[in-house]
Amino acid sequence: METTGAIVLRTQDYGESDRIVTVLSRDAGKFAGVAKGAKRSRRRFPGSLEIFAHVRLDYRHREGAELAFLERAVLVRPWRSLLCSLERYAAASHVVEVADKLTAEREVGDELYRLVLATLARLDAEEPGPATLRLFELAALSACGYGPELGTCRTCRRSLDARSEAVRITPRAGGVVCRDCAGRGEGGVIVSAAALGALRGLQDAVGRALAAARRNGSSGLESVYQQEASFVAPAQPAASEVRSAIAVLLEPHLRSRLRVLELLGPIWRQPDSR
Repeated sequence: METTGAIVLRTQDYGESDRIVTVLSRDAGKFAGVAKGAKRSRRRFPGSLEIFAHVRLDYRHREGAELAFLERAVLVRPWRSLLCSLERYAAASHVVEVADKLTAEREVGDELYRLVLATLARLDAEEPGPATLRLFELAALSACGYGPELGTCRTCRRSLDARSEAVRITPRAGGVVCRDCAGRGEGGVIVSAAALGALRGLQDAVGRALAAARRNGSSGLESVYQQEASFVAPAQPAASEVRSAIAVLLEPHLRSRLRVLELLGPIWRQPDSR
């Protein structure tokens, strides 16, 4: 029997009483397990196998088996506010979806786990601000080893001036390509100097927070969101450009298309500001 902290990413009913649960764990990365009798047992799974749940999980891995056996899940901290607001619920759903689709089964590494936990705590405390999800997305890319290059052209290595230069961000490059090097078949998006400056500001904030957490051996990454208060959100249409640019940077590393914001974003009060 093994025990780990875990966050529930998604669930699926299986048969009359069982449930298949995919979690992001502190010690074993992402894995899926079957919770026998989960829909009936209030002793072993007392309201603890719902999306976003932060649990202490007892489980067993069988050699050669695709699914673990989930023996018990105890709720560590309830997120009471995430279900009280469409904006918080949609933002939290996006967070766990990104974490799920950025990672492979049994891919170990606790930094993403700690980041997701800190982000859910941030969203439980207050409504998402203009930079909340953008900070999370960039931090998730860095935590998984996919941090983008935003200071120099990925092709010619020329330093780019964020104050005056529009650039193209492409999935293939994993960063920015200057207009001289960008071909018509590159795809991706062109971002203005204002949007590039905002992206760099967000990435610098993420870099400082992750470096401090690694240096201090921090158990949480709340400092990612301490940077949010000092971040000046870009005006429209630059905010939309930033959102589109980060979506392009995420694209090659996702295992399937992101759906949550595509479905829920249009009914948010200010979908482009999130």
